[in-house]
Amino acid sequence: MSIRGDLRVGETLRGSLRKKSHSYTVMGRVVLKRRDQRSRRLTRWEQWLLVDDNSEELWLEINRDTSMVVLHEPVPIQPMIDPLALEVGQILQLKVNGRPYSVEVKDVYRANIDHETGAIPHLAGPVTATTCVELRVKGARKPLSSIVIDEHRRREHEAYRITTLAPEQQSEIFGRHMSRPWWAPGIARRLGRWMSSVGSGLRGGWKSPLFWIIPFLILMAILAGADDDDFNPAEYGSVFRNRSVYGGGGGGVGK
Repeated sequence: MSIRGDLRVGETLRGSLRKKSHSYTVMGRVVLKRRDQRSRRLTRWEQWLLVDDNSEELWLEINRDTSMVVLHEPVPIQPMIDPLALEVGQILQLKVNGRPYSVEVKDVYRANIDHETGAIPHLAGPVTATTCVELRVKGARKPLSSIVIDEHRRREHEAYRITTLAPEQQSEIFGRHMSRPWWAPGIARRLGRWMSSVGSGLRGGWKSPLFWIIPFLILMAILAGADDDDFNPAEYGSVFRNRSVYGGGGGGVGK
């Protein structure tokens, strides 16, 4: 089932990452799309920028077709890498998180930026297309074994290590699940969470006006709009996401 990110620009999330409590502010979202040259299938994914209470950035990637939520955490690398200069199979000698490694280029591809919302900084100014690179760090343990560099969010001497988050990990880190079904508008999800919070306080059961008003409001929200950016999977046929480094799952959030 196709999913969407269930976040809003400006909202605050709270949870625990590596046994430390944090709050995160949602700064913005990038929606990317890519058409496979062989199958001609169109894929889309979301990248959400979050800033924690220490002013550190991290990203959440929502893979719409695979229903995967992936945490991207910055990791220092040396020397600086230009994604446009890399080729699949190339071997690089890099310092990743302060230690030397041999790093293999697993994939390089172009993607278009469909649209952005919120405040997304770019190293070289606004862009409409980007180059994405996936790297395998030989000999490193997860999540450091797989890192990515995207041209549109590149920082000097930084890449992103990736961790696939199960629903319970999302709840631990951010306080709730970070995705929703494509057919459920975000407003309906927020109404649902509100209904859960007040449901225990309903008195009189079905005789209470709220018993009938709440489901009606949720139904109206669902009918009001199918998606935040008007994307329907049926419009594009089957979809898939070719992030090969995510195929093995993510395990736990690394140290």
